[in-house]
Amino acid sequence: MVDEADGGTPGPETRSSGSAVARVYGEIASAYEVLYPALHRYGDRVERFLAEAVAPGMRVLDVGCGPGLHTRALEASVDVVGLDLAPEMLELAKRSRPSGTWRVHSYLDPVPEDLGTFDVALVIGCLDFCDDLTRVLGHLARALKPGGRMLFTVLERRPGVEAHEHPTRPVGTADSVVTLHLWSSEETVRALEAAGLRVGSYVHAPGWEILAEERVMWFGWWDVTRG
Repeated sequence: MVDEADGGTPGPETRSSGSAVARVYGEIASAYEVLYPALHRYGDRVERFLAEAVAPGMRVLDVGCGPGLHTRALEASVDVVGLDLAPEMLELAKRSRPSGTWRVHSYLDPVPEDLGTFDVALVIGCLDFCDDLTRVLGHLARALKPGGRMLFTVLERRPGVEAHEHPTRPVGTADSVVTLHLWSSEETVRALEAAGLRVGSYVHAPGWEILAEERVMWFGWWDVTRG
C-alpha cells in the first residue's frame, strides 16, 4: 500500500513488507550461493547483458545485489555499487568484491544522491516485492546517466499462465508471508514511459523456481535506456 497523503512515499504496510523480505533474505544468506543454481532459471541472460553493456571504467549499480553474484567477475576498473535490504547479503558481496561499495538500502526509496549516477544498472529479481512500479522505476531512471542502460525484471501477470493470473500472490516462508506483485507488460510500459525510459528489448522468460511448489515463476525481462 502507498500512503497517498505522504506524496506517494511508502506507507507503514509497505515498510513492514520490506522488513519481512529483508529478514527472509538475511536468514538464507549463508546458504544462498548453494541454493542459487536450483532457484534461478535465468540462463545466461544477465551475463550476456553485462558483457554487451559494460566497458572498462564504467559505473555499475546492482540493486537487490544479494551476495554480488552477477557483478563479482567484472574487471577491476569497473566501479560496482550494490544495494540490498539484507546486511547479511552485503557482507558476502563485500568479501567477493572488496573494491565495491555495498550499502543497505531499499529500492522503495530514491537511490542516494551521494552515490552519483551510473552507466549501467542491474535490477534482477528484487522488484518481485514492488507495489508501485512507476515510482520505483522513476527512482532508478534518475540514477542512470543520460543514455545509461538498465536490465530489470518483474514478475509478469498473464491470463492463462498458472500462478500468474492475479496482481498479487502470497508466498509463505518459515515464519511469515510475503506478497509478490505481478505486472502486465502494458502496465510496465506505462511505468517506463512515465520514468522516461526507452525499451530496447523485452522478452517473457523464466525467472526463478518456488521449490516447495516445484513451480517456475516467469519474468518480464526489460532492457531499457534512459533518454
